[in-house]
Amino acid sequence: MGDMINTIVWAAILQGLLLGILYSTSRKYNVFANRLLGGFLFALVAEALTIFLPFDQIGGYSLSGYFSLPEVKLFFPLLFTHFVLEKVGQSARYRTFLRLHYTLAFTMLGFTLMNVLVYLITGFSIRNFTGSQLLSVVFMAQQTYAFLLTIVAFTIAVRSIQRYRRTVENEYSDFTMLEINWLWQFVFIMLPITLLWGGELLRIALGGKGGESDVVMINWGLLVIFIYFVSYKAFRHPNLFADPPDATETKTAPEPSKSEEGTDLEDLAAALQRSMAEEKHFLDQELNIYGLAQQLSVSPRLVSTAINRYIGCNFSEWVNNYRVEEALQKLEDPHHQHLSIEGIGLDSGFKSRSAMYTAFKKKTGQTPGHFRQMELS
Repeated sequence: MGDMINTIVWAAILQGLLLGILYSTSRKYNVFANRLLGGFLFALVAEALTIFLPFDQIGGYSLSGYFSLPEVKLFFPLLFTHFVLEKVGQSARYRTFLRLHYTLAFTMLGFTLMNVLVYLITGFSIRNFTGSQLLSVVFMAQQTYAFLLTIVAFTIAVRSIQRYRRTVENEYSDFTMLEINWLWQFVFIMLPITLLWGGELLRIALGGKGGESDVVMINWGLLVIFIYFVSYKAFRHPNLFADPPDATETKTAPEPSKSEEGTDLEDLAAALQRSMAEEKHFLDQELNIYGLAQQLSVSPRLVSTAINRYIGCNFSEWVNNYRVEEALQKLEDPHHQHLSIEGIGLDSGFKSRSAMYTAFKKKTGQTPGHFRQMELS
C-alpha cells in the first residue's frame, strides 16, 4: 500500500513538473497568467520534494534542516492570487501588494541559497552560526505569515472574481461562464488544503511535535488531487488557458450627447427589443454592449440602464434569452433535426456548449436535450 501511495505521489509530482514547463514555455498559450500557473506548479513540486525525497543528504549537505531546500510557502498564496488577478484583469489594482510580497518571498528563498553557499565555503550550515532556536523562529514565522497571506489571498480572489462576473454580465453576451466556473473551482479546491494547513500550524503552536503528521499527509493527498484536476481541465478545456478577452479593460465610452440627456429610457428599451428581434443581433457570438450601442448610435451607459431598469435583467441574460428562443425554434423544427444540439447552439449565437446549457437551465429549467427528446417523442 505504501509503495502504491508513493507511486501516485511521484507520478503527480512529475505531472506537476511537466505542466509547469508547459504553461511556462507554451507558444500556443503564451500569456502571463499561464506563466504564473506554471510557477505555482513549480512551487508545489519544490515543496513536495522537501517531504518525499527518499534520501536526507547530497554529498554531506543535509536536506532535512530548516532552509536546506527552497522555502516556497510564501509563493503559494502569492502566485495563486496573481494568477486569478491576471485572469480577471485586475493585477494593476494590487500592484503594490504583489511587489511587496514577491520581495518577501524571494528573501525567504534566499535563505536556502545562503545556506548552500555557507556549506560550500565552510562545510557547515547557517544553523551552526545562528543557532537552531533563531532559525526555528524565523521558519515558523514565515510559515504563519504564509498561512495568513493565504487567507488574504482567498478574500482578494473571491472579491475579484465577483467583480469580474458583474462586469462581464453587464457588458458581454457570452461572459465565458466556463472560465468563471474554472476560477471558482481553482479557488475553492484550495480551501480545504488551507484549513488543514492552519490546523497543523495550530497543533504545533499548542505544543505538538513537528514532522510529518497525518494532517500533513492528508493535505498532500489533496494537493495530488489538485494537480490531477488542473491536468484534467487542461486536457478537456485547453481554451481556459488561452488569453481571455479583456472584459475588465477600461472602455472609453462616448459621453451622452445633449440629445441623449433627455432620452426616454422606457422608449429606448422598447426600441432595443424591436431591433434585437428584427435584426437578430444576438446571432453575433462576439456581441457586446459597446458594439450594439454603436449600431444604434446611443451610449453604452444608456443601453445598460434601459435594459436593467425596464427589461429587468443584465445585458448577458437579455441577449441569451433571445438565443434560447432561437434555439428552441430550431430544436422543434424538423428541418433542423440533422443538426446536433451543439450545432444548433452555434447557429443560435451561443459561443460554447456550456454557455448554451447554462442559458437554457436559467430560462427554462431544462437542458436543450430535453426539448429535442420531446420533439422526437
